Order: sequence, then C-alpha cells, then structure tokens
Amino acid sequence: MPDTPTLTWSTHEREYSRFQDRFLKRSLRPTEYKLDFRGQPYVPVANEARLENEAACLRFIKAATNIPVPEVLAAYEKDGSFFLWTEICHGIPMKELSVTDQAVVIKELEGHLRILQTLRSNRIGGPTGIICPPPRVSLHFPKDKVWPSISSSDDEFVFCHDDLSQFNVIVDKDTLTISGIIDWEFAGYYPSYFESPFYRSSKPSGAQVKDLPDTSKLISFFAVRFLTDCLYG
Repeated sequence: MPDTPTLTWSTHEREYSRFQDRFLKRSLRPTEYKLDFRGQPYVPVANEARLENEAACLRFIKAATNIPVPEVLAAYEKDGSFFLWTEICHGIPMKELSVTDQAVVIKELEGHLRILQTLRSNRIGGPTGIICPPPRVSLHFPKDKVWPSISSSDDEFVFCHDDLSQFNVIVDKDTLTISGIIDWEFAGYYPSYFESPFYRSSKPSGAQVKDLPDTSKLISFFAVRFLTDCLYG
C-alpha cells in the first residue's frame, strides 16, 4: 500500500489522511492543539475515547448487520494520539446529490435505521461500554463530568448513530445506493429519540441543533441521573 496520502487536512480535534485504498482519522496530540477564538488552546472533549468508540461501533455493526460501514483495518493508541484506519468508502456525500436523488437515498437510509433500532440493550453507551453522548447533549454539562452508566430493567435502549447528517452518508452517484455510513464516534445504545433525522437537511448536524425541538428531552435524560447521584451517591 502506498505510504503517501493523496489528501491530508485537520480540524481542531482531528487530522485526516486519505490514501488510495484506506483512510486515517487520528486525534490530535496535546502538543498539536490549536487555538480557539479567544486565543486559548482548544482541548477536545473525550478525544481518544470517541475514536475508540467509533472503532468498536464499526466492528459491531459490520458483524451484526448488513448496514454498509467501512471495515476497520487498525485502531490503536500511539504517542498520545489514537489512530483509526478504515477502508475507503467510494462515492460522494449525500449532500452533493439533488433533492430528488436524496429522496431515493433516504428511503434506503431509513431502512438501515430500522435495523439499528432492532439492536437493543439494557445499558447505554457503545458496544464496549464507552459513553460518548452527542454534542447537543454534552455541551450542556461540564467537560470533565463522568457520564453515568445508566441501565434499565429491560432492553429499552436502541442503537443510535447520533450524528447522521448528509455529510456522513456516502453514496454511489451512479446507482444511488449507500456505499458507507461513516463517523460513528457518538454512537451507542440510547433512548430512540436520541436519533435525530439530521439527514433531512443539507446543514451539518451542529448547525441544526438550535432548531431541534426535543433537545431539552435529551439533556433531561442525563440531568435527572446526575441529580440523583448528587443526592444519593
């Protein structure tokens, strides 16, 4: 395999490298942190845990369903950075399709979501127990808060992607079939209402949060447990 990426870019949390036959997503090391709008180092929340959770989710979904996800080639920590290597999902983001073509993709996508919702658990979090709630929830709590391992007497929690925007659905533009659903960092077992239909808008999921009517419901799910822990823990 060639060792030189065809494209590399970075954000305040990640460095991405696209190779001819594989894709690398890795967390930034503390020495690589960038500055925020205040000129202070931006410290990503649960940076390595989210990638570790994504690797576990991809392996789980690949083994348990026929939902198209990239295969995990390797996942490991090295020198303060977590590396996640996956196969390439060939195609274009759903966002680049016409509205008419998107309607075709949505029909397939919602079929995959129904399959996800048949995967159930009595405990929240990813398949290995890592809890990385979506940003629309986590930004309302202290960054250093330890998320409670909430459980139930029955399997009431369903598997959610939790960031299913049009950017994270890769489509074969010729057949209009989904070649891969990516970015499972926040995925895991949660109440079914955690799965917001971000894919119905061309905006990134973060830009849609303020318009979602049920965000307070998601926040309350954790807030009630935190309050209980403070009173009785």
